[in-house]
Amino acid sequence: FVGNSENAVRSQVYVAMIVHLLLAYLKFRSKIGWSLQEMIQLLQLNVFKRTDLEAFFKPPGKISKIDASYPLLAMAS
Repeated sequence: FVGNSENAVRSQVYVAMIVHLLLAYLKFRSKIGWSLQEMIQLLQLNVFKRTDLEAFFKPPGKISKIDASYPLLAMAS
């Protein structure tokens, strides 16, 4: 925890719960088969990239070759 006071700890727990619920909702909406930990790791890699989260986790359609236009594949290439 960053802060040691009761209010700081409560705030950090609330923020962690909100992030968990938002990621669970994104996982539900995008229907990808990843765990929440994998989603968090991907977000950590792209934390300064400005993009729509729903589009970021949306699985691609049929791809004939890997290109850098799709965010999830761009980090792999």
